[in-house]
Amino acid sequence: MPHFFSVDELIVDDSFINYCLQKNQEDSFYWQRYQANHPLEREKIEEARKIVLGLTVMLRQQKDSRKTTNSVFQQKDKEIFKIPPLQKLLKYAAAVAAVFIIALIVKTTIDASENHKGSHSVASINTERHTDFLFKTQNGEKKLITLPENTKIWLNAGSQLQLDKGFGKENRRVYLSGEALFDVTHNEKIPFIVCIQKCEIKDMGTLFNVKAYPGDKQSETSLLRGKVEIELNNSPHKIFLSPNEKVVINNDDVSLIKKKQSYTTPVNKDINLLPLSYNQKDSAVIETAWAQNRLEIVNEDFLHMKDKLERWFNVKINIKDNEVGKYPFTATFENEDIRQVLQALQYAYHFNYTIEKNEVNISK
Repeated sequence: MPHFFSVDELIVDDSFINYCLQKNQEDSFYWQRYQANHPLEREKIEEARKIVLGLTVMLRQQKDSRKTTNSVFQQKDKEIFKIPPLQKLLKYAAAVAAVFIIALIVKTTIDASENHKGSHSVASINTERHTDFLFKTQNGEKKLITLPENTKIWLNAGSQLQLDKGFGKENRRVYLSGEALFDVTHNEKIPFIVCIQKCEIKDMGTLFNVKAYPGDKQSETSLLRGKVEIELNNSPHKIFLSPNEKVVINNDDVSLIKKKQSYTTPVNKDINLLPLSYNQKDSAVIETAWAQNRLEIVNEDFLHMKDKLERWFNVKINIKDNEVGKYPFTATFENEDIRQVLQALQYAYHFNYTIEKNEVNISK
């Protein structure tokens, strides 16, 4: 399992500093590959890069200023004003920077919570003043939720997350309808548990994605880091996922699973253990691409991706022709609107469409 760097580790790492300052081509290639292989770390790396560049500019300004000041001193006095190497200063600044970053995140979260009413992208909670918490996203909306113990939850469009009334004191149980990416702060005494229609997912210090939209034929739990324990309703057996694995459960009829040592193996088509999928171009994890604001379509026909497009773009889609509904597509979109997506899909198969307000009609 790869090591995931914290911000304060990054800003004192010589290789990372070389990457930020573009001093070494080998270090630059390494960190570019690291971001491609671990897309969820990009935000953290960019944050650390800005700190390194900011401190570098500050040092240069101080050095220029001190060159002027030192011109009136003797050589022995100049030693007092000698500026330490960037790496050394960064090590001294790491603790201060980490505290500053945490304070800034807390302040930003509080400000966002106070300044945005109703639909907003960042939310925080205070378990001292409330007994029940419900977070919702509309179609076309995503939300980042930060819990008091620093667990972060990215809530996808058209989803709902409810915290148990005893959350944070008696338990850390949440109820999900829709899709969410969980970056959980581990606590052995009070485990973090995600409840969906057919099972419970128990965290063991993890980064994992759960997809369980009402009406979907299948639910998925995808593990990127750490370990999760999945307990099916009305079954004494458990499934343990390792990184880069996912379990797909048929919502219509979940049969019992057979335990094999410490690992459980599905015995029929209702439960499937599969590897995660990766984008061939940049190695991004497809199951969590939505959290990077990327819409990934992999060999899906119109009928199967209809709900995904409706949630993503907040539209209603009507497919007027059964043959068109079976057209398969594979594509990646980031900043496109629904019209641009449909135009791009037309390059693969011919079809017609009309858009009136938020309603899309697709025909042959």
